[in-house]
Amino acid sequence: MNRRFTLLLVDDNLPQIAPLRDFLEAAGYRVRTADNGMKAIVAIYQRPPDLILSDIPISELNGYHLCRILKNDPLTQNIPIILFSSQAEPHNRFWGEKAGADAFLEKTAEFPRILAAIENLLKERKEETEPLAKGTRGLDGKAIRNQITGLLDRLLYESTISNEILKLTGLAHDSEALAREFFDFLALICRYSAAGLLLREGADKYSIFLQLMEPVSDGFIEHARKEMLHQAGLDREAAGKYRFILIEQDTGGGRAMPVSFQVLSSLPIHDGNELLASLTLFESGQRRLTEGMSHALDVIAGRLLIVARYLKKIKDIENVKADLVSMLVHDMRSPLTGISGFTNVLAEGILGQVSPDQGAALKNIQEGCSRLLTLIDDILDYSKLEAGKMQVSPRPLDLAPLLTQVLGSFSLQLQEHRLQVATELPENLPQVMADEKQLTRVLSNLISNAVKFTPDGGHIRIAAAPATTRQKQPALEISISDSGCGIPPEQQKTLFDRYEQLPSATVYRKGTGLGLAICKEIVGLHHGDIGVESPIADGAGSCFAFTLPLALP
Repeated sequence: MNRRFTLLLVDDNLPQIAPLRDFLEAAGYRVRTADNGMKAIVAIYQRPPDLILSDIPISELNGYHLCRILKNDPLTQNIPIILFSSQAEPHNRFWGEKAGADAFLEKTAEFPRILAAIENLLKERKEETEPLAKGTRGLDGKAIRNQITGLLDRLLYESTISNEILKLTGLAHDSEALAREFFDFLALICRYSAAGLLLREGADKYSIFLQLMEPVSDGFIEHARKEMLHQAGLDREAAGKYRFILIEQDTGGGRAMPVSFQVLSSLPIHDGNELLASLTLFESGQRRLTEGMSHALDVIAGRLLIVARYLKKIKDIENVKADLVSMLVHDMRSPLTGISGFTNVLAEGILGQVSPDQGAALKNIQEGCSRLLTLIDDILDYSKLEAGKMQVSPRPLDLAPLLTQVLGSFSLQLQEHRLQVATELPENLPQVMADEKQLTRVLSNLISNAVKFTPDGGHIRIAAAPATTRQKQPALEISISDSGCGIPPEQQKTLFDRYEQLPSATVYRKGTGLGLAICKEIVGLHHGDIGVESPIADGAGSCFAFTLPLALP
């Protein structure tokens, strides 16, 4: 190989490396030197060498910093760099690799070994190569300072973005809070009319979050939702397997964003062939994606992949735990059913007369079995809902007859505790789009809670009124109020989490702690919302309300 290449040796002690310089020149290389990092920077930008050998502890700009600057500048990133040092600690090699060095050698290495490393890095380079990038030669001092300042600014900018995005891993257990935090940061560095974030939360389960930065017109949200699914390639696969959450900013009024819009940017985020997330920016006006915004979004997408991987891993672990719990709980059902059945046989006196004390004991066993079977059903259903394995089949439904049917199943409890129920349903109540079985489950859970929280002689109110969903679609809001003791504000935030219960002192009849979590999942699958307001009157009472989309005429 013809060795007419130029090497740059960077070291604080040039006399110490003079033997190495002589050896390399004898081997046919042109060798230049610099005795500190800043002189090396000037030499490189004025006349770029073919390869750089730099000591690590040099003045003004150490070897790590020199390497990081050059490897992050498109003008110099292809120049091979060898870091060598008398410091042979493992962390020196680690930081050298992280800075982008192509090789790391100890200063005590024999010259032939250093020569072999140089030849290995230059073996693909032809003699007298062209400049590594147009514009690298002949830069004056001011141009070099501007180049380095711009590069350092970009590195700081990218590092800040990376740190902010990676903080989101701390919210992996609450994807809605994660999305809100992400949008808050995104709005600081990008300008857009609306932004959408799609996250994969399970094998067949997605969450779609849409942030609005401007007022919107009717139809935009639905069009944006479809566009996000299309951009992510999930037009068909995600049907019925995702939840949609609208996050509105304080838009301050103004012109409504039209149904028609342009996609400012769409960034599907894949891990191999698997889609983990997608970021879509929408624009209602003439705004275009600038080079700075494009670069920022690329950095965000790269770091968001790490967050999405972490989120997927968390969800995978949760699914394994849920499957294990479901398997164990399911195996409990058969023996528990047997216990319940034989208890009934004993209680009915089929196997012999039962004394009053024995009857009371058997009744306690029956009630315990009933509670455990209910808990088993709740755990199995919630596991299916959380893993995205339970689908809903919405169809037009009349609420009034379904509500009458559900209330009928509570007639004995209402009578026993002298509870008064008032229903306030408007005439010509429109049909809702809902899965009858799952809507029955939601109504049953909420009415059951009202019965549990209301003291004897209290009252329960069930009402329905026109509303809109988060997606700005026409909906019906169904509310169930009680005259119980109310729910402390600090406990309302976690009320819809699984196994979350109020202290026993505030509950008249205890539940399983899964009912509201199940309601939240089911309502979400219907693209509706659910919430609680408490207290509602005289410092007491609670009102649970949820929305369901109206059936199209």
